[in-house]
Amino acid sequence: MKSLGVRPRLHEAEYLSVNPAGTLPALIDGDRTIYESLAICEYLAARHGSDLVVAPGEPERPEYLQWLLYGEATLQAPLSAMARVGRIRNKTPEMQAGIDAVLSDSRHSLSMRLKLLEQRLEGRDFLVAGRMTLADISVGYPLFNLGKRDFASLLGSRAAAYRERLLARPAFQCAVAIR
Repeated sequence: MKSLGVRPRLHEAEYLSVNPAGTLPALIDGDRTIYESLAICEYLAARHGSDLVVAPGEPERPEYLQWLLYGEATLQAPLSAMARVGRIRNKTPEMQAGIDAVLSDSRHSLSMRLKLLEQRLEGRDFLVAGRMTLADISVGYPLFNLGKRDFASLLGSRAAAYRERLLARPAFQCAVAIR
């Protein structure tokens, strides 16, 4: 395993030969290279027979797929937008007004998306199938990022407790230690 910083990977020819998009993560397993986060999760879970995947025959498979994609596609999107515009330097007053508008819109969008998560967690410890699944990992990543940007206050009580449960898991603690 090799850990790369966020920006340096875009200038490392060796990494770009593995993943020309320059995004993280990437997994090389024998002759396979996979560089989409959820594809890596699905691949590893299937390869190792993990119960983190809700199998096609299980009743909650459709909900699993929805929440699996919700984390990266729905929750992470406004966080990514905020991170991108937050990196803009040498701002003019006009540019700052545009940045502020994007940040405000993204925060509102995130707040609305978190309300759906709050509703889903009513009476549940995990999103689907009564157990920890890759859907929880997918949703857990943007919930972790909420704390970095001090947006954890947007969480309702159920989502906040869920976030704390996910962040307290030994596997999560191990992953954070590697970063």
